[in-house]
Amino acid sequence: MGVYMVEGTKNCLHLEGLRAASGGSYRCPVCGESLDGGGVAEWVREAEEARDEAYSLDKGDRFAEIARQEAQREVYRRRRIMYELENVPRVVTTRPEMILIIHDAEAATYGCRIFYKEPRQAGSVEQVSVAAVLETILELRSDPDPIVRLIAEKVEEFHAVREKLTGEGETAPGRRVFYANELRAVG
Repeated sequence: MGVYMVEGTKNCLHLEGLRAASGGSYRCPVCGESLDGGGVAEWVREAEEARDEAYSLDKGDRFAEIARQEAQREVYRRRRIMYELENVPRVVTTRPEMILIIHDAEAATYGCRIFYKEPRQAGSVEQVSVAAVLETILELRSDPDPIVRLIAEKVEEFHAVREKLTGEGETAPGRRVFYANELRAVG
């Protein structure tokens, strides 16, 4: 199950690897950073440079030897990820069958569940939690992942309806389901 984090993490090592995303890019499932093919190669080069710096240390020091071994393991890990990404067949993003949006009044968030009918790419977004603040919702509209952009569009629509009803003194619905016929093409 892919869970999408709204807030990123700085200096992420991409410990869970990178996943293929739209537009020939790759995304870290932890921090959300998006890299193209050159960015992935640069990420591997950074590990190689760190390893080379570790090798230049005094060879008689036990700590230096441990640091070199650790740096070499990181190079191997990053190269493995890069080679796996190069061999992943690119597929078209699967269109969701249904999106369920639930407003959590206590946490002031919208919880979104995405349901698919067709098989989808591993790591596809299945859940999103976003603050019930228009600025945060609008930030997701520029996300590189087309599914997240679609979700942001529907959350924005639901948020506007809730705000309008609340402003008129009426009870706003706590949930909304968007079916496939209400969803635009993903891409």
